Amino acid sequence: MESMKKRKRRLTRAAAAVLAILLAACAGLLVYSRNKNIQGETQKKIGAVYMTMNNPYFNVVNEKIKSVVRSRGDVMVTRDSALDSEMQNRQIEAFVQDGVDAILVNAVDWIKVEPALADARAAGILVIAVDALVRDSSLVDGSIISDNYQAGVLCAKDLMLRRDSGRILFLIQETNRSAVDRIQGFKDTLDAAGWPYEVVDELDCKGQLEIAQPLVEQLLVDGAQMDVVMGLNDPSALGAMAALDAAGRLPDVLVYGVDGAPEAKTMIYEKRMTATAAQSPLQTGEETAELLYKVLDGREIPKETVIPVRLITQENIGLFNLSSWE
Repeated sequence: MESMKKRKRRLTRAAAAVLAILLAACAGLLVYSRNKNIQGETQKKIGAVYMTMNNPYFNVVNEKIKSVVRSRGDVMVTRDSALDSEMQNRQIEAFVQDGVDAILVNAVDWIKVEPALADARAAGILVIAVDALVRDSSLVDGSIISDNYQAGVLCAKDLMLRRDSGRILFLIQETNRSAVDRIQGFKDTLDAAGWPYEVVDELDCKGQLEIAQPLVEQLLVDGAQMDVVMGLNDPSALGAMAALDAAGRLPDVLVYGVDGAPEAKTMIYEKRMTATAAQSPLQTGEETAELLYKVLDGREIPKETVIPVRLITQENIGLFNLSSWE
């Protein structure tokens, strides 16, 4: 008879062999799971690049898209271009080198971004423009934007209800098509109605509160007289408000923005800001993710998807949640 000691050794070796097989199988499954999404397909890699993450609007858009991408077992990497078009092009080129499946781009400059996007297209990478158009639409599979022109129209119509004329300061961003369309919609509406106004100045603040505030402060020091501010977005409008408030001028000036940010809604509720044409970053994020997966699946998507905007004023502010974007 085999001794008890020998039998134990055999059982130990057998158990070790089984454990080794199990560990190898688990390792194989882990590697497989890391490279497959929930559909069992090769895991998709998405690159997202925004003109700036200093604007909370883009953070909301990005997080909504990322939540959908993660839920499908895919990977998304986000880059902040810090309002630097050259940096953005380098970030896009890095995505190309990494072999991502798709790039979501919110262009710093709708013209200067073209060479990097051309390289992405040449590499067979799918591209969607998010919240800002690219001049050459052939470089993207589709674009999703808010109705930026209409945002300007809504602000202008509200202004005409409140005043018979105005001295207007425009806060602009020349390199961004969305910003240009908002200001153009505003001006076109006033011009079409024959509403008399004077352009006090047009300050390119890149849509940043930190840039708008000192620019407006200096304008006030120089003696500029204004009774209306039209900001390309809420951060620029809030920067102008800070400058006007410090100079004791805010109660005399109507201030308009675009975004529908919680901070802007709070200022409207407190009767310090006049109105904002509200976008929906959650809807933008949701619809961007939907377009992304359609194009990844080889389906056609619209060349341009436009999301409606709505005006939030002191008269209807009670209908809105001050602490959120919706």
